[in-house]
Amino acid sequence: MASNGHTNRLLGYPADARLLIVNADDFGMCHAVNEAIIRALKEGIVCSTTLMVPCPWMLHAMDFLTSHPEIPFGVHLTAISEWADYRWGPVTAREKVPSLLDKGLPGQAGYFYDFEHMSDFMAHVRLDQLEMEFRAQIEVVLAAGLQPTHLDWHCLRIGDRADIFDLMLKLAREYGLALRVAGRSWIEQLQSRGFPTNDYDFLDSYSLDPANKAARYAELLRELPVGL
Repeated sequence: MASNGHTNRLLGYPADARLLIVNADDFGMCHAVNEAIIRALKEGIVCSTTLMVPCPWMLHAMDFLTSHPEIPFGVHLTAISEWADYRWGPVTAREKVPSLLDKGLPGQAGYFYDFEHMSDFMAHVRLDQLEMEFRAQIEVVLAAGLQPTHLDWHCLRIGDRADIFDLMLKLAREYGLALRVAGRSWIEQLQSRGFPTNDYDFLDSYSLDPANKAARYAELLRELPVGL
């Protein structure tokens, strides 16, 4: 689907401009991820990042962003903890958001659901508790004196959950942020409401074979369409 130039105009660019954001998700997840993102921001073509507030290396990431206010970043709203032996849980007190917590493996209660049990998460999550947690994650960033540019979310496959999508949009509107979404239907819904977002479904490079990644990037750049 071709861009109608709406997002370009919102960003102050000509309607026929070809715009590309190369974003590094998961800032704050762990030390190795942080070091890779920092290096890519300084030496590579990465031009923005997204912060995972509940993760153990979040403070290290926020310190870098505080020292580099010129770097745009988003809040990578997080309610999934996907690794088997490296987990994280809510910023909110656990007793306030019990529907977000995985009751699964012994010794691992109190963390977010992992990726494999996302259907269980979707079946049990309460929207008011999810809003409380997502709002808390945004507020942590703002309390640190940082100003994000947008919201998106980590590993969460919302499918046809319009209620969760509407929650994301509500928070984006309230905090004056753009919203990055995945999937043509969500993109069209945002654009039909005049809201800034990506014109095309974004590429998650995690899914690319490392052996062919550089060639695939070159191909995508040659074919880059009009729009964001």
